[in-house]
Amino acid sequence: MLILIFQIILLLSFVFLRLIDFDEGSYLSSAYLVRGGKLPYLDFFFPQMPYLPYVYALVSSYGLSSLYYGRLISAGAGIFLSILIFWFAYKLFKDTRLALSLLFLYGFNGLVLSWHGVVKTLVFSNLFGFISFIFFVFYLSSKEELLPKGDAPPLAGRAHLAVKLFWAGFFAGLAFNFRLTFFLILALEAVMIFVLPPYLSLKKRIIDAFWLFPGAILSSFLAIYLFFKNPEAFIFGNLGFHQLWGTGLLKMTFFEKLYTFSKFVFSPQNLFILILAAVSLIWLVKKLIKEGRLTLEDKIIIFALSISVVIIVTSFLMTPTEFQYYQQSLPYLLFSSVPPLSRLISKWKDKKLIWRGCAAFYLLSAAPFIVVFIFAIRPKDVPFRIDKTKEVVEVVKQNSSPKEKILSGWPGYVIFAQRESVPGMETFGWAIVHLLSKEEIENFRLLDRQKISEMILDQKVNMIIEDKWFLCDFEELIEPNYHLVGAFEFAKIYVKEKPKDQN
Repeated sequence: MLILIFQIILLLSFVFLRLIDFDEGSYLSSAYLVRGGKLPYLDFFFPQMPYLPYVYALVSSYGLSSLYYGRLISAGAGIFLSILIFWFAYKLFKDTRLALSLLFLYGFNGLVLSWHGVVKTLVFSNLFGFISFIFFVFYLSSKEELLPKGDAPPLAGRAHLAVKLFWAGFFAGLAFNFRLTFFLILALEAVMIFVLPPYLSLKKRIIDAFWLFPGAILSSFLAIYLFFKNPEAFIFGNLGFHQLWGTGLLKMTFFEKLYTFSKFVFSPQNLFILILAAVSLIWLVKKLIKEGRLTLEDKIIIFALSISVVIIVTSFLMTPTEFQYYQQSLPYLLFSSVPPLSRLISKWKDKKLIWRGCAAFYLLSAAPFIVVFIFAIRPKDVPFRIDKTKEVVEVVKQNSSPKEKILSGWPGYVIFAQRESVPGMETFGWAIVHLLSKEEIENFRLLDRQKISEMILDQKVNMIIEDKWFLCDFEELIEPNYHLVGAFEFAKIYVKEKPKDQN
């Protein structure tokens, strides 16, 4: 209980003090549009699977407080996932110390703390993906119980297996409806039905694999509806945009990806978990060579390791690849590391000094994440400190009315000021419009550079927020037509010039 309470305290510190992530402003803006009855892809551009805005919709209209409310929702999901990890570990292995160790290693991992308290897709895909993992393991364990001697299970037993697979598919569907890469979890579960040595015939394995998909289809109902309403916009939002953004703008090199991956591997906390998982794999290979059979625990390790590898490889191949993506492999790496971790616990169970020293080192290894995300020591992070964002938001509120639409490259300032963005600028996407045709720009609900220029020249909006990343190349058009009301190191706020007879 103390471990969980301490994790909650640390996570809440990130909720209220952490830097604002760029995506948080964009996702809260999307949630606000959904709250108003608009649909992703159809009424506004959205660069992910569609479920995230609906989670935050009810808390999206409270200005900067929306950020805290949304983060609390994310943190709640993160805490629930930690509890699930503890509960499931105890249910499988009947070892309280082992279950507490997994809870400790997961809950105090710096990547988990810094990314489970933000308004993003990560925590929800993590949560639902892990619940799917639980149900699939239940399926594996039920097969062991129903088929102890290789006999065909009774009809009731077959239905029992089908229910578990249905729910595994259902929660895998929820996971990839937050983040598309988790579709690979569903595919991997289908493969594992055939790969892990089963007692069932090929026909029955095919039937088992089939039961994953009705659950996934049911939980994907909204996504399927949105896909058929506008397939091109749906595909672009989930695949095309990221491809253009990664290869057309950022162009991350192989060595840059390798550097990001190395940060994940050589972070002390992650390195410890990866070493345990590697040892577990070596033991498993030796055991298979020697004994030629798999126990239920072996199957769980293979499944968990497979998910870990899929997530890590996918994260590496993505352009851009980001440090935060790799944390999605951690629950599965932890479960795959159980055999060596369990032996360490048994061997050193009475050596409290060693355990306290290891725990202290592990906790201290999370310090860099606290320094970076809470204390904002890097100059590039200063604009996204909450206090700095508040300064910009106050100037926006003082110089605009609630009904005015504001032109801003980053929708965060607009949503935090309880204002509305110009249509086409509500979520980030306009930066790649020069790579699209006019028909695509219109279909994807984006705003091209020509229309932005015309809007500025004709003074069609009362306020423009220009920051050092976005709209900065329109400065020559803005300055003659608008006057400056707020200037910060990282942003400038302009309002429409008053008519001469009012001067």
